[in-house]
Amino acid sequence: MASAEKVVTTDSSSSVQEVLDLMVSKQVGAVVIVSTHKDDTEKSIPEGIITKTDILQAYRRRVDIDESCEHIIRKNSLVTCNPDDDRDTVASILEREKMHHVIVVHEEHFVGIVSSWDIAAECAKDNRAWPYLRSEDGSLPQFPRFEEEVLPPAYNPQKAVSILNHKHDFFMDDLDLESFQ
Repeated sequence: MASAEKVVTTDSSSSVQEVLDLMVSKQVGAVVIVSTHKDDTEKSIPEGIITKTDILQAYRRRVDIDESCEHIIRKNSLVTCNPDDDRDTVASILEREKMHHVIVVHEEHFVGIVSSWDIAAECAKDNRAWPYLRSEDGSLPQFPRFEEEVLPPAYNPQKAVSILNHKHDFFMDDLDLESFQ
């Protein structure tokens, strides 16, 4: 998740050109449209989101880029999640809504954004960490080092065969392979 401080935001009075310039200069694929309410604390409330796809669709419809971005903001399809939602929950929201960005809100206030890229990166980290589970901060668990005398003896194939024969009283030599033909 990108926290609200790191997310590129603007208000609905910005022009399409200004939003496009923000996307290019900040190298992002989405700009969150927020309104700031000044009560006892200055908190942003998400109103919508404009993505690269929205800009392309506006271009195709020949929208005047000097006009307000108000008419290309995706308000009705604003997809949100809670800060305590886990990766799989957010991934299922993205899949169900066929979106690439989910706005993270807490008590209607903008907290951050999660993209499909964030989900893919987390899955890749888990894949690299397998078979160990990562902790909450993303680090791998630390395992104690074994003393030299605790380590198992070096692998000896002859000993392994004798152990296998002894435990199961059966080995490949005991098979009657001629009866399988």
